Amino acid sequence: MNILNSFVRASIAGFLIGATLVAPGCLGDRSSSTGPTDGQAMNRLLAEPLNSQPWQFGQANGTVISTQHYRIYTTIRDPLYQRLITRVLEAAYARAAANNPKARVSDLMDCYVFADRNQWELFTRLKTGADAEMYLPITAGGYARNGLFVGYDIPSQREITLSVIAHEAWHQYSWFAFKDRLPSWLEEGLATQNEAITWQGSEPQFDPAQNLRRWQSLRSAIQEKRLWSIRDLTTTHAGRVIKMSQKHVDAYYAQLWSLTLFLQQSKYNTGLQELLADAASGKLTQSLAGTGVTAYEISSFSERWNSVAGPTYLRRYIAKDVDALQREYEAWAREFTSTWPPKASVR
Repeated sequence: MNILNSFVRASIAGFLIGATLVAPGCLGDRSSSTGPTDGQAMNRLLAEPLNSQPWQFGQANGTVISTQHYRIYTTIRDPLYQRLITRVLEAAYARAAANNPKARVSDLMDCYVFADRNQWELFTRLKTGADAEMYLPITAGGYARNGLFVGYDIPSQREITLSVIAHEAWHQYSWFAFKDRLPSWLEEGLATQNEAITWQGSEPQFDPAQNLRRWQSLRSAIQEKRLWSIRDLTTTHAGRVIKMSQKHVDAYYAQLWSLTLFLQQSKYNTGLQELLADAASGKLTQSLAGTGVTAYEISSFSERWNSVAGPTYLRRYIAKDVDALQREYEAWAREFTSTWPPKASVR
């Protein structure tokens, strides 16, 4: 299968993670996310009941855990880890729902989190068939495909695994909550907002701006004059980017992260919110009338759809003057990367 033509059908993020983990790709690293450290809170969390039933995957004993919004199939046996996974997923859902009040998810969403990579590879081969070659190059983490999240525990890096789960939780939510798909630049930009996790007791907190890995990549791109133009960011996608140098890949994701931050805290947020509301209600693709994009290309989320929809939605909802937006974003990015931690904060 041609990866370039199927990147969105496979839920954009999955292949990107494979191409770039654990070097910054589709998630933060340990410098962007910290694990829970409150022992008393963890003991209280362990004492809480878990709605679970036995589950079997091949020879591996597992558990299926039901929460308010998720059905989590896992072979991870650590009861605390299981509870942390449920906490991160539900916190990511709550954040997405609060930020997108017109979006709705009616059914439980299915997630698979395996205890090791071998189990994950086997499941991927069984579930995706000939498409498995799109996902097996993933070196650590997971992917989202057609509304299903499939990941595995990264050995000795629990906080990174939880960051992957939070990132993919956005893609899963977006798949079910929005009637119209978002273009790659915005879909990924919003997913990166879940990467930086801190903990208050047993409750995960998201602080998108405090993502050190992305911040460092953005600063390097600015200093070395490697910034992508917004025009290029909105027309491209991962299948093209992953063939470039690692520095270009890092800059691409750092800019998607930072551009989304900038839009959310600037005058452009009104247009961004209108775009998301229209995606939720199914009005977004009306903007593609007269562009030549066919109904089939829209329904199949083709590469051509993405290359047209990305800049079209930007101009329609956010900024008709893209050059002015570019200047404002670059000025903001330079100030944003002048000190760590940055001053910006988006919850």
